Amino acid sequence: MNPLMDVHREARQGAPSKATAASVAIDQAELRTLLSSLSHELCRPLVSLRSGFDLLMGDSAFQAASEHRVHLVNMVALCDDMLRLARGYLDYAALINGARSASLGTFSLGALVGEIDRQFREEALGKGLQWKAVATAPQTSVVTDASLCQRIFGNLVSNAIKYTPGGGRIEVTGAQEGGDWSVVVRDDGPGIPEDSLARVFEPFYRLARDEHSRIEGNGLGLTICRELTERLGGQIEIASAEGRGTTVRVSFPMSKD
Repeated sequence: MNPLMDVHREARQGAPSKATAASVAIDQAELRTLLSSLSHELCRPLVSLRSGFDLLMGDSAFQAASEHRVHLVNMVALCDDMLRLARGYLDYAALINGARSASLGTFSLGALVGEIDRQFREEALGKGLQWKAVATAPQTSVVTDASLCQRIFGNLVSNAIKYTPGGGRIEVTGAQEGGDWSVVVRDDGPGIPEDSLARVFEPFYRLARDEHSRIEGNGLGLTICRELTERLGGQIEIASAEGRGTTVRVSFPMSKD
């Protein structure tokens, strides 16, 4: 099996009948509506709860025993995790429903990679990871939607930080390659089993080891990356081996005609 899988060329097997496909399409539409509604309803009280925590912890008159403050900090972290999950479902529902079209502009490759560095350097170093983010041709101009790109790159880098243990290494490289430009996110984390590579872009899919770990996730990060990449006319590829890290490459045309 070629470890570098171009998901655009991945063959789909066992195509359903027209009747079955229609039923699945209806179920998926209902699922998206349900996800969107539930996520909205979850976000409201969670945002209020998070604001309450901020007010409580920022109140100089509030005196809590050290063990109680530890519990409070843990509750804040759990609240943040729930907010990320709920917002992830909202993002996915909005993405599939085509709520936002691409807004193109001209940006330098160095600026795009620099924003990744600004957002994630401290988090990576704080976890004890080695971090490097560089553009090999920083002055190269590309036509793209910077906001959508940052969502793609942010999901990929967040995954790398989440799964790479302390002492590991993460590299982000932006480059021009002929008529394309690309960003590659490489880590030396635990990698992905070969039999799971074909499924990592499926909605809600999580590795079996993650289901039994303390690592939070909704299985939508790579799905969203793929959808956004395709919306911008690009391709996303992943190479990984269990115990040998993961490399994800996202490439786009230099300009949008």
